Amino acid sequence: MLSYPLILLLATVILIVVSGYAAYLALQLYRRRQRLEKGKQELENQLKAKEAEARLSVQIIARALLQKDLSETEAAMRISWLSQQIVLSDDEAQHFSVFQQLSVATAHIPILDDWAALGKAEKRRLTTEREGIEVNYREFIQASAAELVSIRLT
Repeated sequence: MLSYPLILLLATVILIVVSGYAAYLALQLYRRRQRLEKGKQELENQLKAKEAEARLSVQIIARALLQKDLSETEAAMRISWLSQQIVLSDDEAQHFSVFQQLSVATAHIPILDDWAALGKAEKRRLTTEREGIEVNYREFIQASAAELVSIRLT
């Protein structure tokens, strides 16, 4: 049979070991949370950088549109795609909406290699159709482009 002081010593040793293990687990948990927070912060920074890049690209495209360096349809397709990478305020969403509408209205018109594969007559017909659609959106597209160019990047 164990004596009372020996039992007390054994209980103290067990308590110290268990406390040490609990402290080790707490430290591991703390480190894991720190790594997760750091990863979360890095991801947020990457998303903010991607959004800032998209906003800058929108301004460049809108400026090119106002300078007549590209068509309303091409600007609409590009800006509409870029807008998906931006968290839009309600005010901004209104300015992007017209670009999305024109993009949808002209989505059936082939681009790039598909366009190159078309014959001259088909290209002419689709160009006339595209220009007719653009006329319906032109006033709104130009006003929204001017507004997007003037938005201050943060």
